[in-house]
Amino acid sequence: MENQNGEEYFSKVINKRERACFEIGIKLGALYHILCGIPISSNPNVISSIQEGIASAISCQPYVKQVKIDLNTTHIKGEKKDQYDYDEITGKIIRAMIEVEYERVKVIAKVDWKKSLEYPLMFIESIEELD
Repeated sequence: MENQNGEEYFSKVINKRERACFEIGIKLGALYHILCGIPISSNPNVISSIQEGIASAISCQPYVKQVKIDLNTTHIKGEKKDQYDYDEITGKIIRAMIEVEYERVKVIAKVDWKKSLEYPLMFIESIEELD
């Protein structure tokens, strides 16, 4: 089977490190925007199901080696005032790590709420060229 990494569609000046960073950026954006707005409760089974389900879905994307989601439950009220009251996942709740490997370049990136910035920051934690 020939190499099917879509290389022919990318500019020839993009190197494998840049492509690996592009790939992880796509995955972080997808993870974040899939999670935002999902109804959630303080029930551990609900939280676990969401974490595992979204991690499994993101893992289906190309080049993904590992996904970990740890929703920050301190921002979930848990108490319903009435039948129509529920919490939703926001950027303050999402903590996640994704590992991508593209052409022997491993990139680990995270999304995490940074109180000092008042922002759910997506950032590259490490880039490593594998032997």
